[in-house]
This record gives sequence, C-alpha cells and structure tokens, in this order.
Amino acid sequence: MIRKLVFIASIFLVAFSMNAQTVDEVLDMYYQGLGGKAKFESIKSWHLIGNSQLGQNPAGEFQFIYVAPNKVKVKTVIDTFTIVQAMSNDTTGWHQIPPRGIVNPTAMTQKEIDQLKGQRALVLGPFNNYKEKGAELTYKGVVKKDSSDYKKLELQTIVNGEDGPRSTIYLNNKTNLIEIIETQTLSGGSPVTFVNKFDNYKEVDGLMIPFSYATYVGSRKYTSLDLETIILNKQYEPSIFDMP
Repeated sequence: MIRKLVFIASIFLVAFSMNAQTVDEVLDMYYQGLGGKAKFESIKSWHLIGNSQLGQNPAGEFQFIYVAPNKVKVKTVIDTFTIVQAMSNDTTGWHQIPPRGIVNPTAMTQKEIDQLKGQRALVLGPFNNYKEKGAELTYKGVVKKDSSDYKKLELQTIVNGEDGPRSTIYLNNKTNLIEIIETQTLSGGSPVTFVNKFDNYKEVDGLMIPFSYATYVGSRKYTSLDLETIILNKQYEPSIFDMP
C-alpha cells in the first residue's frame, strides 16, 4: 500500500513539474516551428501583399507594411473605396476612410493609433512581449479539436489594469504552428467571440508564414485575407508613413 502511495505521489510531482515548465517549452517549440526565434526577431520589416474580403463584398487589394518598432501602413480596397491607415510613431498617425465620411487624410486620435498598433499582431503574433504587457499565458495541454490534436494555450490580456480580451490559441501538435485563435471580447458592450483561422503556411526566407487568414463570428465568415507575396527586411523611406 505504501509503495502504491509513493508511486502515485511521484507521478503527481512529475506531472506538476512538467506543467510548471510547459509554457516556456511550448513557446520554444512554436518559435522553432516558425524557423527559430533568432531568425524571427531578425526581421525588421514586413510587407504583405494580397487580397482581402469583408463580408459579401468582392475581394480587393490589400497591403500591410510594418517597420519595427512602430511604423505601420495598411491599404485596403473594399468595393469602390480605398482605405488607408498609417502611423509613423506611437503618437502620430492618419487615416482616410471614405465609407466613414473621412474622404481626405485626417489625423488619428490616440485611441485610433492604439487600435492600429494592435494590427502588428498580424506579423508579430499573439505572444510578442506578452509579459511586458502584463498578460498571463497558461498552457492547457494537448486537446482534440475538429478531429485534430492541438497544444492549447490561453492568453489573458490586461487593459488599463483590468482583464481585457481573452484568447485561446491552438498550435498544431505536429508543426507547432498557430492554426486557430478564439478571442472573447466586447463589441458594443456585448460579449462576442472572434475565431481566427490560419492556413497555407509557406517558407519565406527561412520563416514559416501563413498566406491565408479568415475571421469568423459564429458560423459566419467576417473577413478573409489571401496573400500573394511577402517581402521581409526591405528598407522604406520614413516619409511613406507620413500624412500627405
């Protein structure tokens, strides 16, 4: 009986030790799947080119440029409208959004700039500087979802000292690449869950990058993005981020 108790206790301690180390180990596997953390962090600029689609609108041109640490420019064509958003630093940005009546380049508010900053996650991923941002990341083990095995992580963000959006992140158990992110947040004061799916990974200069993205609300596809070209570490004139 004593031997059985010692054996059970040993299993418990081993399991506890493995769980305590799992987050860092899983993140190491994730970055290794991408191509290595050193390689990932060596990328100082990203340029994504392709087509995006919002709802039932026809697909239109999409371009996304990010230059570390804080320059972003996004161009999206929706129907007959060309939408541009850009920021040259953490406090200076502008946009042109005809569907909202902003037909000329107009300076952004700080809140709008902060929202544009969030789009850097498109290339930097959900784990970028999460500790510095005060977020908490936990590992929930390997789970089965849609008949596939995934490593499941939960990321609780902090906004203004309070709990912000909570994301459940699923890594393919074989490749360790992100395939699904489910984010619970508020929209118009009501809870909503956005499901982001990542597909069609290809190697670009030694990095594995998804070329297809789709966002769902419930069973309805909200937006999609299909990339044709990804350019890494190109140099850009700072003036392209300035308001005309």
